[in-house]
Amino acid sequence: MPRITSTRDLRSDILDALKRSSTPVQLLELSKMLRIKSDTADYDYLRQILTSLCEEGVVQRMSRRRYGLSRRDTSGFQGVLTIHHERGSVTTDDPDIPTITIKRQHMSTAMDGDTVIVKPLALRAGKKTNGEVVAVVKRSEQPISGTIEYDGSFYYLVPDDAKHYVDFLITKENLQGAKPGDKVIATFLRWEHANASPEAVVKESLGQSGKASVEFGAILKEFRLPATFPQDVLDEAEKYRQPGNTVPKGRTDLRKEVIVTIDPDDARDFDDALSLRDAGDGNLELGVHIADVSHYVKEESALDREALLRGNSTYLVDCVVPMLPERLSNDICSLVPNKPRFAFSVFMTFSSRGNLKDYRIEETVIQSKRRFTYGEVQTIIETGKGDHAELIAKLHKLARTLNAKRMKQGGIDFETQEVKFVLDEQKRPIKAVVKTRTDATSLVEECMLAANRTVAEHLNNLKKAWKSRSLPPYVYRIHDNPDPEKLADAIAVIRALGINVPSGKLGPKEINGILQQSQHRPDKAVIHSLLLRSMAKAVYAEHNIGHYGLGFKEYAHFTSPIRRYPDLYVHRALKEYAKGAPSKRRWAELSDIAARVSDITTQTERSAVEAERASVKLAQTVMCREHLGEDHEGTVTGVTSFGVFVTIKDLMCEGLLHIRDLNDDYYYFDEKRYRLVGKRTRRMFAYGTDVRIRIAKANVEKREIDLVLAPADAVVTPTPQGRESKRRTRES
Repeated sequence: MPRITSTRDLRSDILDALKRSSTPVQLLELSKMLRIKSDTADYDYLRQILTSLCEEGVVQRMSRRRYGLSRRDTSGFQGVLTIHHERGSVTTDDPDIPTITIKRQHMSTAMDGDTVIVKPLALRAGKKTNGEVVAVVKRSEQPISGTIEYDGSFYYLVPDDAKHYVDFLITKENLQGAKPGDKVIATFLRWEHANASPEAVVKESLGQSGKASVEFGAILKEFRLPATFPQDVLDEAEKYRQPGNTVPKGRTDLRKEVIVTIDPDDARDFDDALSLRDAGDGNLELGVHIADVSHYVKEESALDREALLRGNSTYLVDCVVPMLPERLSNDICSLVPNKPRFAFSVFMTFSSRGNLKDYRIEETVIQSKRRFTYGEVQTIIETGKGDHAELIAKLHKLARTLNAKRMKQGGIDFETQEVKFVLDEQKRPIKAVVKTRTDATSLVEECMLAANRTVAEHLNNLKKAWKSRSLPPYVYRIHDNPDPEKLADAIAVIRALGINVPSGKLGPKEINGILQQSQHRPDKAVIHSLLLRSMAKAVYAEHNIGHYGLGFKEYAHFTSPIRRYPDLYVHRALKEYAKGAPSKRRWAELSDIAARVSDITTQTERSAVEAERASVKLAQTVMCREHLGEDHEGTVTGVTSFGVFVTIKDLMCEGLLHIRDLNDDYYYFDEKRYRLVGKRTRRMFAYGTDVRIRIAKANVEKREIDLVLAPADAVVTPTPQGRESKRRTRES
């Protein structure tokens, strides 16, 4: 069997070997350094990749057929290339140059997700830094989803995602039986130099491109989301039985306590429940009870390894890819009503002003008395009538107190619009609805935030109790301060919309002030979206820097171990620390695990978010395909030099109104005010502008919706939906 299965890691291995060598080496010497036999297919791989590195200028061929690292300056910043709208960016560790932007012509042979070395082209104080890719260190392993096309001479893979800015050549032997028009999943093979086409090999044919079921299935493959569990994982899950009537030693029996769950109408797993009791002196004890997944999923078990590999559950439009098998997630671990369940409970005593007076963390057995939906709880809040109305009213009041205190301490009150789809019997989207924030959803949110914050603060108390110099190993949920450049760009747009923004440094208080001004404006959603996109992304980390968006100094995820692996790690850590300080050896072991879990789950979460967005965009495109030629009201939610993005109000879909289709005038991009302006008519398209549009095209394969202006009395024929060639080269 060949030792190498991918050319991606081989590039990195070659560069590492040449760095270690004090002198240039011949091909045979290099193969021995890499333990590659000269009579295997791996040797041919080595020769091909070495040739590619020479053509890229990263490796230099010297006299006597020896190879060494190029004398070309490849110093610079290393990072992962992210491509969006045909521009790339690399985030660096340098605080003075946090992000380097790379134009298409400066990407060399780099692709989205590649680890690259970039060199700044010019450093301009206070302005964006542009750069160029000088070396590809490691190729992305992300599969490529696309459609096979044939131009009469060659076969090509036209990628679905625009982040793949060039098409891939597929040789006949690498088609693996795929035909023109087929939707396929492929992997990168090679890209020898920038003026050639990159090559790929087909791994799987999924069916006819453009068919809704095929396109939804492609998302699972594209983002490597497993449709099933390995048999050993399922077998392990089946070994567990329902909790019996006997309470195990070390658990507090709460089966007679009034504990309830509050979840969406269509929820299938219930991993959190609430209780509340009078604690005297005007104080209330809030109980947050979380499914004790760690009781079943043991460290290094088959269930544990698979859960970490997935990292989290992924919620697509047509299906859910769970982190745990249904035997656990929807049954044994789920806090269903009227059945005993093992839980991990946090009890927090709050004063009437929302100050945390005391807390305790216990392993418990609970028995939920009622399964509420958000709608039911909202009705009880509004009417004061219904099951457990007094409990709901007190929880609501406490949640409002906690929210007010959090906002005062620096939390930012963003509102996001989450789209949900109604599907027909064939799981095709037929209607989009917006999930709105209600008092009921806020009630649960504040209780979960309080529990997550408390278990993170608990580490400080352990440090003091153990008289330790450092905090115990842990996985924190951290959120850094916003990038000043991104925030400044968002503020410039918001000022252009007429919002009063104070000068000077903007903190959470000022950002909340902006959000408050937008409260009753028609462009409220646009303003919230602009600010939210300027924020840093929250990640998992073994070190703590606080959570900017929530205004918390310490924060961790604890409340969703059925669907998030970091919560499972936190449960295990809390249980272990309850027994006392770990040994020095175990401390180091736990630190390594925390770092590994943080890295893996940050990546799996990012992949899940991208998959969910792709699924939503596909559903929107499929839905718009049924409304071609129709006129709808929309709002401008994005402005670029090539056109404006418009959100269709009743369909909740965003499409592009390209500048070439604005044929009533010549429009130019006003960079200072972030708008398109007609030179003759002075008509403007800016963020928040209402516009009537017509749906001209819905490209399901690429998940793109094209719009035109709705004419007053003319009929626009929609673009035919047959496949059209959209092959792209580096010059297109």
